Amino acid sequence: MEEQKSSLLIFALSLGLALLLYFYFGHQLNRQQVAQQQSNATKKEAPAKEPKKVELKGKPIRIETPNYIAVINTQAGVLTSLKLKKYKDDDNKPIELIPQNGFFWNYAPRKDLTRALNQLIFIPTVEDAKDKVIVKLTASLNNATITKMYTFSKKEYRISLKASGLPYGVYFGPKVAPKDRKARYSFVGPLVYDGKKVKEVKLKKSPSATFEKPVWVALQSLYFTVTLIPQEPVNVKITKEGKKDYYVYILPEKDLLVSWGFAGPKKYDLLKSYGLKLEENIRFGIFGIISKPLLYLMNWLYKIIPNYGVAIIIITILIKILFHPLTVKGYKSMNKMKEIQPLIQQIREAYKDDPNRMNQEIMELYKKYKINPLGGCLPMLLQIPVFFALYKLLMISIELRHAPFILWITDLSAKDPYYVTPILMGVTMLIQQLLTPGQDPKQSKYMLALPVVFTIIFLNFPSGLCLYFLVSNIISIIEQLMIKHIYK
Repeated sequence: MEEQKSSLLIFALSLGLALLLYFYFGHQLNRQQVAQQQSNATKKEAPAKEPKKVELKGKPIRIETPNYIAVINTQAGVLTSLKLKKYKDDDNKPIELIPQNGFFWNYAPRKDLTRALNQLIFIPTVEDAKDKVIVKLTASLNNATITKMYTFSKKEYRISLKASGLPYGVYFGPKVAPKDRKARYSFVGPLVYDGKKVKEVKLKKSPSATFEKPVWVALQSLYFTVTLIPQEPVNVKITKEGKKDYYVYILPEKDLLVSWGFAGPKKYDLLKSYGLKLEENIRFGIFGIISKPLLYLMNWLYKIIPNYGVAIIIITILIKILFHPLTVKGYKSMNKMKEIQPLIQQIREAYKDDPNRMNQEIMELYKKYKINPLGGCLPMLLQIPVFFALYKLLMISIELRHAPFILWITDLSAKDPYYVTPILMGVTMLIQQLLTPGQDPKQSKYMLALPVVFTIIFLNFPSGLCLYFLVSNIISIIEQLMIKHIYK
């Protein structure tokens, strides 16, 4: 049974490694395949796509609020820049949410009308009110008065958009916050909420998908989102170009587009305050039910000790305390298994020609010594959901973005610049393996390879995540030594 027990232990660790690699390469377990439905209401011609670099002939209008610095061009009423004043990029400049070509180009059912709308030069008026700034753009086309109006809130990350005069809507893409961190380990792209569930639109089998009357549609990066919430019924079409470029087309059912949008950071409490499941822009994955309380705990600890690195250490300690009884039980089971190995070997030799009898005798031996053969692995498996919940939390939380810890670690969301934490993590993981009782010598060499593999993987992981694993490993080593000397 020694081989079976060791195999179970290897299985548990291999499972953790496999799942870790699965997240690392960006394949979340909870991603849902979106049905590629074509609705008669949205079978329209594709709009005339603007070239990658557009030389706009209109006049730029600059708007500034406590949260935004925005620029709107009078040609087509395009939003050409939207910078967040309170969030910086890695060059310490306000983060830009809008790609070079701009957001909210006009989109009509016919290509000729789309082109005409996007060549229009609008006449602007700007109203600076107490709690908002309103930019109204007016032009004439086909004997109709075309209007496009932006409203920027001064207190929120909120922008309203209204278009009227002809049946036209807007489209935007190909991504949000082009200079945001890459997200191989988390979904980035379009989301659609239909009132029942939030769908990740991946478009693997089809270049486009359509949705009727969604509650909201979003295009999001790792840490930021632009989410539009229509106030009148709309149809949404999402297309994909290349591997990661998405365009979101919004066409109202009537001659009026009224929508408001959240354009800003993916902070859980802030998004949830709107009551429309906007917090689902943060893709916690299948263990989100655990990640969310951990996020609350991390932010609460930060209010007491304003250092997210310290908060991570405290959370790690609390988790280890919570699972300490299971850990003790697991190590006791492994030690008992080690003690009865000579007896198991005797049974195998005595009944090597009668496998059924051999298994019966081994099971009787377990009953006699009150041993669960899975006791060493089950506690580890039970901890996997918490492990991945915290893993996901530390990978995607905007709170850790540019958050310093100590000395050389100035950004817990970025990799350790000197690779100190991942290397120490690998060393402590190796020590753990050496202290683990009852390993089969023939298989232990494979187990000792895991710290090397994990270290290589974690070299480019966020330093906050490496800090968690390092602290967890140190506590586990202390636990192992305590169990060895105290819990015999």
